[in-house]
Amino acid sequence: MTLATPLRALRRVLTVGAAAVLATAGLAPTAARADVVTPSTAPSVRMLTYNACGNVCAHEGVTAAQWAATVKTSMDNWSADTLLLTEACYGQYAALRDSLTGYQPVWLATSSGPAGCGKWTATGDKRFGMAVFVKSTAPVERLTADLPENPVDSNKRALLCAKGGIEGRTALACVTHLTHKGDRDENDEDLLNTARIQQAQAVRARVDAWSLPGNLPVILGGDFNAHPGDTEMGEFYGFQGGTGRYGEVDETDKDRFPTGCAGLNYCRSGESTHDNGKLDYIFVSADHFKTVQGDAMGRTANMSDHNLLRGAAAWE
Repeated sequence: MTLATPLRALRRVLTVGAAAVLATAGLAPTAARADVVTPSTAPSVRMLTYNACGNVCAHEGVTAAQWAATVKTSMDNWSADTLLLTEACYGQYAALRDSLTGYQPVWLATSSGPAGCGKWTATGDKRFGMAVFVKSTAPVERLTADLPENPVDSNKRALLCAKGGIEGRTALACVTHLTHKGDRDENDEDLLNTARIQQAQAVRARVDAWSLPGNLPVILGGDFNAHPGDTEMGEFYGFQGGTGRYGEVDETDKDRFPTGCAGLNYCRSGESTHDNGKLDYIFVSADHFKTVQGDAMGRTANMSDHNLLRGAAAWE
């Protein structure tokens, strides 16, 4: 789908999945429903995104090895081609990296010192950031970009991508984590988040620069800290006012459609991935993928305050 031709999205055949549980044994559907996305029926390209909440959440009684084992099982159960990880401490990343075979990892530290990250390693390594894992036996190229700063948010925001083979096709798998803090007025209340809009625009521009010259398929996910209908998300959605070139894996869950989407086949919407609503996304380039499916999974105690989001798509 080009920016000038949003009709490409109209030709996609989309289905959606129901909620399931992220248990310590991995992912498992909660009930037999007609729209459950299962590993046996989902399209072949499989994606996961997860906000690990590595620094802030207590993770009581959970070691790095146990945390990694739970995520690994979820990846195995879903036959994940990519995992897009945000808010991960280096100890979590290293434990998962060392437990996996057949995946190529890339890591980006956005901070070197959150106190809550020290618990994940014997050395007290406090690095904090994002990671991408790509199912591949060949090395991947690591690409990074800093995003515009938010004056009221001390957290560094960035974009991390892995360029490599997914099911035999060179593709770009990217993760980002946009600011959670809005601009403030004189009463210290959040206003329109111009910083997050600028960060979203920067993500779009950088991914375009890396992918468009070679017409590379793109998988872009992470924690966007925005709701589907927010202005900044129009940088990615290719319909309903959006000028992006992507579809999102959970955009056809009619149970979650707002009133304005009644009667439509897909909508800027989806299951909540946090107590504040849908904040986590997996976008795929509409020129390269179709038949998207998505599930926001249930939560397991002491893992994260976010739901793991899994998605699938077929090649166009």
